Amino acid sequence: MNTNTLPLTKNDYLMRLRRCRSIETLERVIEKNKYELSDDELVVFYSAADHRLAELTMNKLYDKVPATVWKYVR
Repeated sequence: MNTNTLPLTKNDYLMRLRRCRSIETLERVIEKNKYELSDDELVVFYSAADHRLAELTMNKLYDKVPATVWKYVR
């Protein structure tokens, strides 16, 4: 649970999720956070998690994931 006064942004979550070096690790972090974050926080977190999944799938970092990449993400 977030104890800061300001909620984390998508970019905050993305920077934390970039520590995940494999899709398996990312999936474990997603599963853990599913039960610990509020609904509002989950929306932002899932957006960052999808972004990181696209990066891991393509083996490339993105500021903004191109629309053409999403067809490769499961």
